[in-house]
Amino acid sequence: MRVAVVGTDHGHIIEITRTLAKAGAEIAVIVPTEDAIGPWLASKNPDAKVASSLDEALDLGVDLVATAAIPGDRAEIGLTAMRAGVDVVTDKPGATSLEQLDALRAAHAETGRNYTVVFSERLGNPAMVTAQRLVDEGRIGTVVHAVGLGPHTLNLANRPQWFFDPSRYGGILVDIGSHQVDQFLAFTGSTDGEVVSSAIRPHAEHAGVEVLGEMLLGSDRATGYARVDYLTPAGLGAWGDVRFTAVGTAGYVEARYVDQTVFVVDGDRKETIECQDHAVTWAADLLVGRPLDQEHVFTVTRICLEAQAGARRRDPIPLSV
Repeated sequence: MRVAVVGTDHGHIIEITRTLAKAGAEIAVIVPTEDAIGPWLASKNPDAKVASSLDEALDLGVDLVATAAIPGDRAEIGLTAMRAGVDVVTDKPGATSLEQLDALRAAHAETGRNYTVVFSERLGNPAMVTAQRLVDEGRIGTVVHAVGLGPHTLNLANRPQWFFDPSRYGGILVDIGSHQVDQFLAFTGSTDGEVVSSAIRPHAEHAGVEVLGEMLLGSDRATGYARVDYLTPAGLGAWGDVRFTAVGTAGYVEARYVDQTVFVVDGDRKETIECQDHAVTWAADLLVGRPLDQEHVFTVTRICLEAQAGARRRDPIPLSV
C-alpha cells in the first residue's frame, strides 16, 4: 500500500508514519506543512517523494493519505482524498465542527472510502491493548463503568499559533477528550453514547487555551467519567500519566501508560501485567482491510463536539497555571 503523508503540523504524524511503515506500507509521498517535522520526516524516508500539495500527492498514485495537519484542516484533506477514491488515516481529532462531521459522513456514504482516526491512547498503547483483550475475554464480567484520565504537558513556549485558537484545534474535549470517549465506547461495548454533563477551564492569561476538561458519559450499557488536562508536573518525567479503569460485574482493570502496566482483579486473584512488549496492531489491521469501524469514529467525534459545545455554554472559570 502506497501512503502519502499530507500534513505534518503535529508530532503524532511521526508515530503514525513509523507504525504504518513497520506494518508494511510504502511511504511514497510526503507533503510537509511546517518547517520542522515535515523536513525531518522526509529525511527519515529518503525514498519518498516530497510534494507541495495534496493534489500533487494524489496524482502520484497512492492508496492511503495519512495526516496530522492542523486539526481544523484535517476534514478538508480527508474529503478531498475520499472523493479521489483514497482512504484516509488521521490523528485525532478528525473534525472540529459538526459541519465537518456531516460532510465526512456524506463523503463516506458517497464514496465508500474510510476515514480512520487513530485514537492512539487506546490503539497505540500496549497496556490498553492488553486491557481490552482481558475485557473482551470476560475476565471482569460486563463493564458497567469506566474512568479515563488524560493528563498532558502544557509547554506553552513551544506551542504553535493554532494551539491558542479553539476554532483551529477544536477545544480540549474535542482534541484530547476524543481518546477518552473512544475508550468509553470501546470498553463498554457501546455503539452510541450521550454527554450527561461537561465542563472546561480556560487558561487565565490565554483564553483560547483550555487547560482542563471533564465529561460525564452515558450509554444504554454503562456510565463513565473522563478528565483531560495540561497539568502534568515536570517531576513525572513524561508527557502525561494517562490511566484508564474499567469496572465490571466480576472485577476491574486499570491500564497505565507511563509504566505500561495493567492491574487486573477478578473473583480469584489480582495480577499486574507488564505490557511493554505487547503488540499494537491497528496499522496491520488497516493494511489488510480491517480498519476501525467507521461509525465508531463518527460517534466518538459527535460526542466530543457535543461535550465541547455544552461546556462552553456554562461560563467557564479561568484557571491560572
